[in-house]
Amino acid sequence: MVTMEYSGNEGQEVERFQRQPSMESEFICGCCSDLLVQPTTLTCGHSFCRLCLAQWYIQSSKRTCPFCQQAYLGCPKVNITIKNLIEKSFHHKLREREGEVCNTENENLIRRFEASVNVAQQNTQSRAQGNVFQNVQNIRFQGFCSGIFVMGGIILLLYLVMFWRNSGSDLLIHKPPLRWNTDDVVQWLSDLGSWTADYREEARRNQLDGRLLIAVDNTSLESILNVTNTLHKRAISNAIWQLKEFNIKLPASLWEYKAMNPGRSLFLIYGMKDFPRTTILYLYFFEYDEIFLPFLHSTYPENTELPSIHMYDDPSSRQEIEFLTYFALLPYWVVAKFCWSWIDVHWWICMLMLFNCATLTFLEAMLFKKLLPMNKDHCKESIRSYGKGLLSAVFFLVIWPVVPSFICDFFFYSVLFFTPFHNIDKIRKEMR
Repeated sequence: MVTMEYSGNEGQEVERFQRQPSMESEFICGCCSDLLVQPTTLTCGHSFCRLCLAQWYIQSSKRTCPFCQQAYLGCPKVNITIKNLIEKSFHHKLREREGEVCNTENENLIRRFEASVNVAQQNTQSRAQGNVFQNVQNIRFQGFCSGIFVMGGIILLLYLVMFWRNSGSDLLIHKPPLRWNTDDVVQWLSDLGSWTADYREEARRNQLDGRLLIAVDNTSLESILNVTNTLHKRAISNAIWQLKEFNIKLPASLWEYKAMNPGRSLFLIYGMKDFPRTTILYLYFFEYDEIFLPFLHSTYPENTELPSIHMYDDPSSRQEIEFLTYFALLPYWVVAKFCWSWIDVHWWICMLMLFNCATLTFLEAMLFKKLLPMNKDHCKESIRSYGKGLLSAVFFLVIWPVVPSFICDFFFYSVLFFTPFHNIDKIRKEMR
């Protein structure tokens, strides 16, 4: 019985001594490969002697783990849990290790390490606080500037709307030809084109007013305005016939057309911006004589010498082929050609629209580049977006006759003046 008890105690002792080296391996420093003294655990989970960690920092000047190179923040503390376990399990060996490493030189090294890490942490925090403060200041400054620009843009837009609304009240389209004075007749001739410069001087010299203009026929046209060119005589006679037929001056500029058709102008400028092909098809089916034919003859004229005479003639085969080709491939090029034909009348507006056409062509090319791999999701999203926009345009087309003219003016000038800047921002995002 005693023998068995002794044998049992001996087995426990053997097991304890066999297990002790395995437990000690759990508390070995990764740098010195010895029992941990002042075990310090980093954020990555690895533990080292505080002296070893200090030596690594002083030699490398890096706040990283000597084993896995992961960075740590702040000054790491002694792991009290591991320290207590080592003291209970390996008390005698720990005292031996402390006698080997605990001296004045090593203690000074540890203090240098702690002081350096604390200073580095304070600098990091100061920079972080400075960056946060700077970011807050930048956000506030950007928000302030954005607010100023937005308010300035709204004020400018409202001013432009009111300016053109008031300036449109004295347009010739609002005044019957019989009430025109000589200046009005000269303005009417000027709207016909730059080729009427000599005839304007004759109109001033002969004091030609609206009543005399309506009474002018082909015979008296040469004597009153000194018109000798056959094409010029035909163009002026055709314009006088329109005055007699409609008793108003037909629009000869963007502002006159917009003053007569505010809702249609807004629909056209939105449609040509977002749906050029669909809009042109709509004009072909529903506005053929009034808008489509003049648009086609302005972009691809059959007679380049005086195209205004043939504005309502049926297009030739060459005109149809050229127009349909560019309409299908480069619709904004067709719009740009139309703007170019009005460059003498609206220089700044046409230049803005030409720039707008260039940016829209680039964005359309970027869209086709995205769709080129025939990605199913991209195609669905593009079709869905196109359909929503088209439905919005159709909805506006139905309700625009009841929309107040002030609202039409506001959105019209918004698209006209701010779309190029919006396109630039979209291009900048696409190029990232």
